[in-house]
Amino acid sequence: MPRKSDFSNRPRCPYCDHPTKVYINAHYHRRAPDGSLVQVTSFICSECKRTFSFPKAQRKKRFDFPYPRCPHCDRPMKISKVRHSYVRFRCRTCDFKTNVDLFTLSLVEYFSSIRFSPKYPISVCLHAFELFYSNLSIRQIRNVLISQGYSPSVSTIYQWIINLSKAIVFSPILSDIINVDEKFEKIKIGDERRNLYIFFAVSKYRIVNFVVSTNRDTFEALQLIFPCKPKLVYSDGLPSYAVACEKLNIKHKIIDSKKNQPAESRNSLLAMFTQVRRGFKKLSNVFYYIKAFVVMHNIKRELRIKHQAKNWTKIQKPLLNYLFEHHQELFALQ
Repeated sequence: MPRKSDFSNRPRCPYCDHPTKVYINAHYHRRAPDGSLVQVTSFICSECKRTFSFPKAQRKKRFDFPYPRCPHCDRPMKISKVRHSYVRFRCRTCDFKTNVDLFTLSLVEYFSSIRFSPKYPISVCLHAFELFYSNLSIRQIRNVLISQGYSPSVSTIYQWIINLSKAIVFSPILSDIINVDEKFEKIKIGDERRNLYIFFAVSKYRIVNFVVSTNRDTFEALQLIFPCKPKLVYSDGLPSYAVACEKLNIKHKIIDSKKNQPAESRNSLLAMFTQVRRGFKKLSNVFYYIKAFVVMHNIKRELRIKHQAKNWTKIQKPLLNYLFEHHQELFALQ
């Protein structure tokens, strides 16, 4: 049975505005936005049979941008669904629904909207992204961030990396002469293992295009070669490249693996990356990982030439500065 309130100034019912028939229903604690525990008392009104809390607990907003208001009844709308690219809001009065695209927000709001992720500075997220594509495991990245005063969980770092890998922008680069090659990987889909082929087109040690597929036929070769608009294609002898070049009316030459070093060396770099990852676990994420690997490789190549660095370790700081200064261009968040 609810006990009668013995407060001298007990609250009035916010629904029926009754001053006396208010009783204590329960006591509990609620987490405040600053992390402290606040004692909250739940009341029940015997007149309208409604419950309410006092003091009114302040809930932390999940997103930083202003929530929309209903255009029909002008009431604030509530979150109905959260998806990767948008948030759906619903009016509880008239059931009107609308979507807010997350990619139209700024980069700060985008990082704040990632689920299960605390609000860390953007530089920390970009640093974790850069370390991941410098062949460090997620636990090693966490140890580096802990030494810098941050303590994100492993799952939080994974959310940063996969979201940035999906958002990073890549477009094929035009080149007159390209070297093409493919890399073989195995991936587990359900209970069976399937072959995965990663095709690379390289020009002057830059990856100008890539294709990820479970097949190795002419269609993948056409997808690899056609966007680059080359005049000459070097390959290691796979018949699909010759057929694709014949259909596109492009000159094709077969060379051995020693002369095809620009493409073969990119495969070795990818092999080092997949070895740290211990292979790929999900087929749906392979394309995003390879896309981010290609973009980061080309950026590293440009910085290495610019700073005349003999190895990759000497351009880590310029690389992080480049990501922070050009993040609006690199990531499709608009």
